Amino acid sequence: MKQTWANTTVHTIPTPAVRFDPVLDLATGDALGMTAELPFCFEDGPSFGPARVRKSESNSAKWVADRIGEISSIAHEFRHDHRPIIVPAPVAALANPDTALACDARVRRSVFCQQEFCIEFTDTAFAGDAADCTSRVAHFRRHGFRVSVDMRKSWQTPLAEGMRLLIDTLRVDARNLDCDLLMETCETAAAAGILVIAENANWRDADELGRLGISAGTRLRADA
Repeated sequence: MKQTWANTTVHTIPTPAVRFDPVLDLATGDALGMTAELPFCFEDGPSFGPARVRKSESNSAKWVADRIGEISSIAHEFRHDHRPIIVPAPVAALANPDTALACDARVRRSVFCQQEFCIEFTDTAFAGDAADCTSRVAHFRRHGFRVSVDMRKSWQTPLAEGMRLLIDTLRVDARNLDCDLLMETCETAAAAGILVIAENANWRDADELGRLGISAGTRLRADA
């Protein structure tokens, strides 16, 4: 007897270029949104010499808008439904007056709305004039976007009254909470209604974190 095998084709689902981590309520475990972790940063890559041609994008506004488009497609395709989505943005994007408009135009071509995205800038992006930084953040809010501050590596941003009214979330690393300035910043932010998110925290420390004004976490560690 002659045995034949039918030709079969195996289709594999490509690995998404973006990793999503849920933001969880430390008291209830409910999802409060998610963070989008990108495999590379805008600042990555050579900035001079022949190798510079490999750098894909030099316009920070377009770079952030493209990432929002990419994140939108992946979140929709793989049904990542937690909102808002925290999107990391480079320092240059805050100073670029076209960033908010470019992101707005990109979102309008997707199935999402602006309020579903929280554009996150590192603490160092706010090192300039406080009034100027507040004005730039307000520009994003006028286009409907939420704004987050990443204080996982540094925490020098002064949360003046004007800034506190515009910031939606603040991210910190729980391993740095022995710093008095960071603890004071968390308490000030929480009192202003800002959602403070701790990364690398332990579930068992939820009560202690709550006393500092930290009510959410990501990449949480299981109790051992």
